[in-house]
Amino acid sequence: MLLNINNFNVILLVQKVLKGIMFMQKSNSIVESVFDIFFETTAITENFLGLIEQVDGFEEITKLPILQIPEAIRKNDPNFKFQPLYEIRSKTNTDYRVMLGDGMVGVAISEEYKGWDESFYPQIEKLFKTFLASDKVTKINRIGLRYVNFLPNENIFETGKLDVKIANNEACNKKIFLKIEDCIDDICYSKTVTNNAEYVRSSTSGSIIDIVTFIESNTKELLKETIFEDITRLHGISKEKFKEVISDEYIKQHNL
Repeated sequence: MLLNINNFNVILLVQKVLKGIMFMQKSNSIVESVFDIFFETTAITENFLGLIEQVDGFEEITKLPILQIPEAIRKNDPNFKFQPLYEIRSKTNTDYRVMLGDGMVGVAISEEYKGWDESFYPQIEKLFKTFLASDKVTKINRIGLRYVNFLPNENIFETGKLDVKIANNEACNKKIFLKIEDCIDDICYSKTVTNNAEYVRSSTSGSIIDIVTFIESNTKELLKETIFEDITRLHGISKEKFKEVISDEYIKQHNL
C-alpha cells in the first residue's frame, strides 16, 4: 500500500516532537563529551588498533574521510593535524566510541551521558591505562576534556548568570555568541555560550554551552604516572566553569 504524503508528513512531525520530548526528559543537558590525548610516538597509527581492541572489544573500525588526504599534508596542516582517522566501536559497549589519529586518541560518549564517576571516568581510566602502558607512547603533549551542553527552549542569557548589555541596555533577547578563554594555573579553558542555537539531534532551538579544558606539556610535564590526577582536575574545572553560567536552580536540581 502506498503511503499517503500527508501521513508521511505527520510521521515526520511526530518524530521531531518525540526528539524534543526526549531532550526535555534527559537527566542532564550534556549532549557531547570527549576526552583526548595528543602524544608522540615512533610507531605508525595503525599499530595502536590492537591495543584499543583489548579494551571492551573496540574492534569495529570505520575509516574516516580525512584518510583520503595525503599523510604529508595531514601531518603538516594545522587544520588536519591531530584529527581522528578512525572511529572504533564495540558491540558489547555501545555507550562509547574511540577515535584514533596520528598522535591522538580519544574516547567520546555515543548516546546519553551517564555521569562522570559512574561511567565516563572509569571508561577513560580503562582505555588509557592499557594505551599508556605501551612503550610506543614516548611523550604526552596535551590532554583535553570537552563538554557540550544543550538547553532546549531556553535562553541562557535570560535564565542563567550571564548579564550581557550594550550601551547599558539589556541584550539578552538578541542572538549572542560569547567566547571566553583563560588559564587557571596549568589548566587552560575555552568557554563558548550561545543562545537561539540549533543542535543537530534536537527539533527545537535553545542554548549551547561548550567548554574545553586542557593541559599542554609546555605548561606542565604530563607524566603517565600522574595523568589520571590531571584528568580529574580537568573535570573539576569544567564543572566549575559550567556552574558559572547556569542558574542556581539548575545546580540544585541536578545536584552539581
